[in-house]
Amino acid sequence: MKSWILRKSSLIVLSTLICSLYLLAFYFNGSIYDMLVLRRFAFTDYGVTNTTKKILYWNTFFGDETFYLGNRFHDCPVNDCYATHDRSYADLLEFDAILFHANELDLKDLPTRRSPRQWYVFVNLESPGNRPLISQFYEDYFNLTMTYRLDSDVVWTYGTVSDADTGRVVAPLLNTTWTIVRNRTGAVQENHTDASLRKTIQGKTKPIIWFVSNCNARSGRDQYMHELSRHVTVDVYGSCGKHVCPQSTDCFTGIAEPDYFFYLSFENTLCEDYVTEKLYNALSYNIVPIVYGGANYSLFAPPRSYINVLDFDTPKKLAEYLTWLMNNPREYARYFEWKRYYRINKSSRHAACGLCEFLRREMEPRWHNALSGWYSSGKCPMHSFLRNKMFVTGAILKNQD
Repeated sequence: MKSWILRKSSLIVLSTLICSLYLLAFYFNGSIYDMLVLRRFAFTDYGVTNTTKKILYWNTFFGDETFYLGNRFHDCPVNDCYATHDRSYADLLEFDAILFHANELDLKDLPTRRSPRQWYVFVNLESPGNRPLISQFYEDYFNLTMTYRLDSDVVWTYGTVSDADTGRVVAPLLNTTWTIVRNRTGAVQENHTDASLRKTIQGKTKPIIWFVSNCNARSGRDQYMHELSRHVTVDVYGSCGKHVCPQSTDCFTGIAEPDYFFYLSFENTLCEDYVTEKLYNALSYNIVPIVYGGANYSLFAPPRSYINVLDFDTPKKLAEYLTWLMNNPREYARYFEWKRYYRINKSSRHAACGLCEFLRREMEPRWHNALSGWYSSGKCPMHSFLRNKMFVTGAILKNQD
């Protein structure tokens, strides 16, 4: 009797153990499966669904694995997108867009499979004046452009200008229009801004400052600066000059804004739409940028927010105007009136939002079969003037009309 009861008890324990092991195996296998499914398709850890547009950063962008864009779609008007640099995060064909930084692209390291509905995005913020596309590989490979060019499919400029009241980005655009209305919310702080600005202007004692590290730019900017410095003092900071900005110092806040009237926003190439942070950094402070580049600057910055070298026949004529402004503080202060109505912003968020919005349009992919021509040195026509001249001036451009 006891033997039978013992055998029955053992059978019950064994059955219970087997059921428990089965349930555990089912649980863990199911959990692993679920995690793989979520990781590959739903991305629920990030609040992403199966309809979310998935973006892959294929290589690096100046060494950064997330192209300095990260995964910042949550505060975009259209935000159902997710980006990662992890190629194993999902099956390669499941990504809606794959971003390739052209300047760091290894032609031996490319996707081995491609969906006809995928967007292969050509990303480049360097001008063709320095790095033109010379390989036939670029023809018929990419079907989306994301560059500083204003005619790109997704525009990624070095900065943006937004309306101070609405926050809407108004520039740079292909059809930028500037409307300054006096009776706006942004003018409420007018008196405070003017008082603060007057104090800043009164403290300025030096003409021009320039932060630069590339001393052999193709644009002729170094030669222009040397000619300009014959007529007005230019203090050059960095490896190309005699002055040094301490590493612990914000050079604009600690040196440029309080001491100097003007900053040289000179580009290293004279190419279409090529306007870099050199302009937007200066516009962010109470210092007037002097621009030298190949872009139509009226599309990039508000009227009377900058001084264009090419509006003057010679560096001497420019120096005379700068000297007049320094001697007339009221006229100099007019170069800051735009700040009542517009704001300067970093462009990475705007570019990320633009990409997400583009992908959500559900357009049929098309192809760029002449990309090397679109992104060629031919888009830097003013470089032809440098063959016989050290730099470009307003007088040279007038002679070409």
